[in-house]
Amino acid sequence: MKKRTLHAALFGILLLPALAFTYGGWVVITVDDLPDYVVAGKQTDIGFVMRQHGMSPLPGMLPRVTMKAGDAEVSAVARQVGAKGHYVASLTVPRAGEYAVRIQSSFGASENNLLPVHAIAAGAQPPRPLAEADRGHRLFFAKGCVTCHVRGTEGTDGMKVGPDLTGRRYPPDYVGTFLADPEKSPLSKSNMTATRMPKLDLKDREIASLVAFINSEGPVVGAVRR
Repeated sequence: MKKRTLHAALFGILLLPALAFTYGGWVVITVDDLPDYVVAGKQTDIGFVMRQHGMSPLPGMLPRVTMKAGDAEVSAVARQVGAKGHYVASLTVPRAGEYAVRIQSSFGASENNLLPVHAIAAGAQPPRPLAEADRGHRLFFAKGCVTCHVRGTEGTDGMKVGPDLTGRRYPPDYVGTFLADPEKSPLSKSNMTATRMPKLDLKDREIASLVAFINSEGPVVGAVRR
């Protein structure tokens, strides 16, 4: 009974609720591989998937990616590459700095504003590796979690169709299994609705980082408002 109760409670927290069309036209943008840093003068490819209402891959759009640090700004329209709803933009930042990254979907006002990405000068010493929770914090934005979930001050202006994650901690194995493949997770057995959270094809390291961030204690350092 306790195990069943735990499954139900966790599923209620993590399952994306019904995504009704009454919310209007909106998109969740999920970045493929988020680099810890980029190198100035070297091309960076930013790939991402756009899903209408968080579920259905959306083709035929002209999304734009912009990277900006002070008066240094580069922007490019992403091209469709590979699977349905998948796009890639190629950009080269001109100098070192902290670059805000904005992905505009071209589908209404839907966009994703990532946490700043550090750019180093060519030949410079790479920065120290990020801690798991810090990387998970960045992935919380890059994977589009912030579009549907609230955590502290983050996500408060999103769609808020997912459970509030503020101040919550969960068993890492259950959360990790769910994020890896929602349909194969034991938590899915508790789903009594026709809706499902989409599989985001997260890598093991990304899952570990997201779990570390979700379960991190205390206030989130470096939080930004979208």
